[in-house]
Amino acid sequence: MSLSQRDKGETSAQVVLVVPVIILILMLAIQAGLYFHTSNVAGAAAAQGATAASSVKITSSMAVQLGQTSASNFVTSAGAQLFATPLVVVSAGMVSVTVQVKVPRIIPFFPSSVGRSVIEPLERFTFEVNR
Repeated sequence: MSLSQRDKGETSAQVVLVVPVIILILMLAIQAGLYFHTSNVAGAAAAQGATAASSVKITSSMAVQLGQTSASNFVTSAGAQLFATPLVVVSAGMVSVTVQVKVPRIIPFFPSSVGRSVIEPLERFTFEVNR
């Protein structure tokens, strides 16, 4: 039996073992990219909602509504989906906005959502005389 006849099938056995590992690593990289992108979208949406809610001369209930709407619109325009309604809390001169966004899942053991929070002070209008 020659050397080439004994080695038949060895390459296909190596490919059968290596290709699934390479595909798994590729899918993990894609899933990690999706997770971090969704995390950035959630953070930017929370920042946008907090900026809108901290506007001058609006009531607390208007700030909550404006923050939720602004954050929701940002998530939608970024092509993502909200996991829950954005939470806006106005207290002690501060606005806190928490946004949770669904993470597209390729691999089952990754988290299904990611949340980010932003806290901003309420804007105050000060007359020149009072400065």
